[in-house]
Amino acid sequence: MAEKEIFIEGEDFPAQSFDEEEFFYCDEATLAAQKSFGIKFLFPWQRLVIANILDSSGAENKDFEIDGQINENDGVCRGKQIVLLPTGAGKSLCFLTPALLLDGPTLVMYPLLALMADQQRRMQEGSLSCVVFKGGQTQEEREENFRKIECGQARVILANPEVLQNEKIICRLKKCGIAHIAIDEAHCVSEWGDSFRPAYLTLGKIIKELGVKTVTAFTATASPPVLARVNEVLFDGNAHLVQSSADRANIHYEVRYAYAKKKAVLKACIELKKPMIVFCSSRRKTEDTARLLTAYFGSEKAKFYHAGMTKEEKLAVEKWFFDSEDGILAATCAYGMGMDKGNIYTVVHLDAPEHIENFIQEAGRAGRKGDDVKSVLIWSHKDQAKWRQAQKNSREKVMGDFANSKICRREFMMNYLTGEQVICSGCDICDAQKSGKKIDYRADDAEFAFKFIKRNRRLFTKDETVNILTQKFNLRDRDFFKENVWEARDMQEILTQLFDSKKIKKLGGFWENHLDIKAEKPRFLFRRFLTAKSIHRLYFLRRNFRHFQKKLEELRQLLS
Repeated sequence: MAEKEIFIEGEDFPAQSFDEEEFFYCDEATLAAQKSFGIKFLFPWQRLVIANILDSSGAENKDFEIDGQINENDGVCRGKQIVLLPTGAGKSLCFLTPALLLDGPTLVMYPLLALMADQQRRMQEGSLSCVVFKGGQTQEEREENFRKIECGQARVILANPEVLQNEKIICRLKKCGIAHIAIDEAHCVSEWGDSFRPAYLTLGKIIKELGVKTVTAFTATASPPVLARVNEVLFDGNAHLVQSSADRANIHYEVRYAYAKKKAVLKACIELKKPMIVFCSSRRKTEDTARLLTAYFGSEKAKFYHAGMTKEEKLAVEKWFFDSEDGILAATCAYGMGMDKGNIYTVVHLDAPEHIENFIQEAGRAGRKGDDVKSVLIWSHKDQAKWRQAQKNSREKVMGDFANSKICRREFMMNYLTGEQVICSGCDICDAQKSGKKIDYRADDAEFAFKFIKRNRRLFTKDETVNILTQKFNLRDRDFFKENVWEARDMQEILTQLFDSKKIKKLGGFWENHLDIKAEKPRFLFRRFLTAKSIHRLYFLRRNFRHFQKKLEELRQLLS
């Protein structure tokens, strides 16, 4: 058979040639994955994780080897592992492949119902039978699930943490001989368990109740504090970490600075390759963003997705986006984890996620097939103000540090997550350095408005400035957008942030409501050279100027 070039991503050696029949078809796990999922080979990290699961699920007297070394803790970590692999590295194969070979069923815990539905569809396509436990099911539906498990018709059990709070379900599952428990998107234990989903904090107790010795937690992104929290909650601190490179070399990172963020998103949607996702922080923002995009691109080119939609609405949008070749989806984090659309080329972050781990998760929705893709973060003065208020050395502070970074974006993220050294394969800072340019950390729209106000100090009121700037922005960008897209509310947003940043001010008195720039207070660096007489004269001139202003105001009132 002819040799085929295969690049093993994340390894330190270059692409090598392998004989497919000789190299890939040599073990039972690979054969099972080929037959059920149509893949040609398993990556080295997948083989390691699968081997750990199969070994720890076998004879109890076997020595459990980790990275070629026997565990010195006499089996304390046997079967307990946290697997940290980048998005798109094929984590699901690490627990679905063993499910084909283990004697008992595999229990897989997912954070989102949409993710469970997507995984159920993929398993059925791969001829892997599964059952789903979720809220709202009838007693008859659950009994049918248990019948399939007990008869060996279901190799995989899908559930979320909340449904496993039911003691009756736990008692029945204990009798099902579960061979392996997989917790997908395990970072949710830390991210959500301590806030709005306390059921995640009970998973360690549930694992013990079920008496399953082989447990694997999977995540794509987790900083050391998050990993430590996951290890503590699920494994009492006794898990082994299996980790590939956290770098997604095919993602190009960029930060765009703008005060009118939605127009910056629209510009990115025009410029960058589609299909694409625009991540927003709230349901209202997803709908507002979708309205802007549909007004420009058409109703069949852009839609929104969030947790407040009905099941039917979500399924319709999921199918539309999955089949789309040029669609734009405005979504909250309700769309994302585990959604396997391989041809997403751009992710735009309208709002900065709270933590950089969430940012990397969102960015990882793109390029799951290895294509070159882009992640664009829109950063405004409001984001900057929030960053300044964040506690020093907190996880919330890191997101702003990333946006304001003067070093390579990729290097910054890797230093924070794992400390590994990587060669940047694409970010705006490194691109600027290669071209001999400097990154401009100022927002283009804010600078344009500020320069107009500076040139026309005290000439226009705020309302007049809004109207004039709207016309000037549309005139400036008409060649790009091909139509007038700037509105008065965009100018209001820009001016509000200029006020907040203390760059402009609204005057009173004779110039009431007129706008001016807020000049810095004069610094009398040479005050010691002024005589007492000259200082007295300055105060005299200042007092007379105020008297002159008062007289002008009286005259203005008489004339009106």
